Amino acid sequence: MEGYWRTYQDHCNQDRLSYMITAFHHIGCLVADIAEAIADYKILHPQGEISELYEVPEQYVSVQFFNIHGTNIEFVQPTKESSLFRMLNKHPGYYHIGIFTDDIDAEITRLENEGYRKINKFRSVAFGNRYCAFLYNNEMHMVELIEKE
Repeated sequence: MEGYWRTYQDHCNQDRLSYMITAFHHIGCLVADIAEAIADYKILHPQGEISELYEVPEQYVSVQFFNIHGTNIEFVQPTKESSLFRMLNKHPGYYHIGIFTDDIDAEITRLENEGYRKINKFRSVAFGNRYCAFLYNNEMHMVELIEKE
């Protein structure tokens, strides 16, 4: 096990030098009604912390975070007919992860060079008007990069 751990540590230390990902932030969950989703998760964990409700007009969504001991679930509710609205009708549930990055533009470029496809880049009121970007990987899993403060 010590050999595995040393290899894993070396891998992590090398990766820290090669890209700007700094921390995991959330799992995004597409819902029809944020209030109902929060109520369901409060049953699961009554002490969970609830953020304020954010309207993100550029994305046609409302978002609210539910924190369970440092892990965030971002509930995303479409506010009008959009691609997320259509996705909700087909596949509601968890659909992306959110991670912080020190340099969003460099990270977008690095990921695109590795085969990821950028969907969009925008400023989000849910993150203090910092830049965010959505990308798909080769397995069509969506990742949200969040510019770190």
